Amino acid sequence: MELKILVEGKEEIEHFLSIVQLGILEALEEKIMTIEEAEGYLFNPYSVEKLEELGIDQRVIDIVSLGCELEDVQSLIPDKLFTTIKKLKEETSRNLQVLPKPSLPVNKLIKNN
Repeated sequence: MELKILVEGKEEIEHFLSIVQLGILEALEEKIMTIEEAEGYLFNPYSVEKLEELGIDQRVIDIVSLGCELEDVQSLIPDKLFTTIKKLKEETSRNLQVLPKPSLPVNKLIKNN
């Protein structure tokens, strides 16, 4: 089984990524997702590299980059993990408020081919 999600246009990509970031961070905060899962989905150096190649807003890339460091925080200073996740959520929310919004209507994200 395969599901394809297609997001087109810089503003729409940035907005979509910020929403995904917020969801991942919320799941981490609520302990319904592991840091390893978050790294598998988005918070990894490969994602940072690809987003830089696309010219995505640095604020969006910074959240991904800082998300890559959560495992280090967890192992080195575990008492700071919750605070770090909370700060990343707040920054992601700010990004959603200040980044340009995509023009409406946006295309449907789920594609069947």
